[in-house]
Amino acid sequence: MTTGVYVVGLGNTDMDWNLGVSTEMLFLQAIKAALKDAGLTKQDIDGFSGRWTAPGGTAMHPGSADWSTLLGQPLSWIGDTYPQGPPGLMDAASAVSAGACTVAVVVSGQGALGDGLADYTTPHNEFVAPYGAFTAASFALVAQRYLHELGPSQGAAVRQDIARIAAAVRNGGSQNPEAVLKDRGEITPEKVLASKPVALPLRLFDICLANEGATAIIVASKAIAMDCPAPVEILGVGCEWQRQQYTMAPRFDENWTVGAAGAEKAFRMAGLRPEDIQVRSFYDATSFEIARQFEILGYCGFGDGAAFAVENGIGVDGKLPTNTDGGLLSYSHTGFGGPHTRASYAIRQVRGTAGSGQVAGVQTALSCGAGSGAQYHGTLIFGRPQ
Repeated sequence: MTTGVYVVGLGNTDMDWNLGVSTEMLFLQAIKAALKDAGLTKQDIDGFSGRWTAPGGTAMHPGSADWSTLLGQPLSWIGDTYPQGPPGLMDAASAVSAGACTVAVVVSGQGALGDGLADYTTPHNEFVAPYGAFTAASFALVAQRYLHELGPSQGAAVRQDIARIAAAVRNGGSQNPEAVLKDRGEITPEKVLASKPVALPLRLFDICLANEGATAIIVASKAIAMDCPAPVEILGVGCEWQRQQYTMAPRFDENWTVGAAGAEKAFRMAGLRPEDIQVRSFYDATSFEIARQFEILGYCGFGDGAAFAVENGIGVDGKLPTNTDGGLLSYSHTGFGGPHTRASYAIRQVRGTAGSGQVAGVQTALSCGAGSGAQYHGTLIFGRPQ
C-alpha cells in the first residue's frame, strides 16, 4: 500500500543569507520554478498549502495579500496549519486522494530576515519567554539529558562521534555549490568541539543555519503524474506530535523518541524497512538530531545512533548516505521551511538530480521534519514510480 499520490514538480529558489525580497515573492519564485519543472501552468493548480498571508491566518508582513489573489484564481483546497515537510505533504496528498483538489502546491520558506537574531527563535509563549528560552536551548535541554543518561564514559564517546557527524555533513555542504556555506574548506571534528558554545552541549558548528529561500513541491494524482517529466511517488508518511512547538520546555523522557511512532506508520504504509532506504534526509536542526533519528527510525538502539552513523559512514560513499547536500547545518535552513528543504533533497536523490551529493542508483529516499526540541516529528518516504 502507498499513498497513490506523486510529487510532479519541485522548485527551489537560491538559498543565501539575504536575498533582498519578501517571503511572498520567494514563494512565487519557487512556485513558478516548480510549475516549469512539472510542465504545468498556474491554471492547473487548485490546491494550495502555505503560510496564509491574510487576516485570520499566520501573520506575515505586509499582510494585505492572500494566495488566491497572488495566484490570480480561486482554489478548491487550502491547507495552512503545518504547510511544510511531512505534515504539509501529508495533508496535500490526503486532499488529492479525497478528490478535494487535483494538483496541490505546498510551499514554504522565508525572506526579509534582516540583521540579527531571527525572531522566530525566541517565541513569546507564556511558558517560554519569561525564562529567556530560544530554539537552540530547547534542543540542548534534550541533548544534555541524553548524554547524562548514557553516563560519563559513553556520553563522552558519543559527544566525539556527534562532532564527527557534524563535520561530515558540513563538509558535504562545503562541496555543494548550491549551499549557503559552500567553499568553506574542511571542517574537522576538532573544529566542531572548539567552536563557540551556544547552549551546552551544543556549539556553533552543531547548530543549523538561519537563512533566506523558499521551496515549492507540487503533488498530483497518478493520472496527472504519468504525463509529467519526472514523477516521484510518495510511498509513506507518518507524524507524531507531543505538543505545539516551543510552547513549553521539552522533556527528555517524552521527546528523545518523538517521531518513532510516526516513522513506524510511514514504513508500514510504504511496505519497507529502514535498511531498504538508500538515502536519508534528516532534519539536522542540531548534530545530535542525526544520532537521534537513526535511533528512532529503527536503525539501532538507544545510545548507539552516533557510533552507528560514524562506523557505517554517512557521506556519499558511505553505507548510510545522509544529508550529503550539507543539510540544515550547511546547505540551508529557511525557518519554518526547513522540513521542506529536506523533502526536496530526498526527492532530488530519487530523481538523480542532487548534484554534488547525488548517490548512484537511488530508488528510495527518506526525509524527516522537526525534532526533539520542537516536540513533533514527521517522516516521508519517496520512491521511483513502479
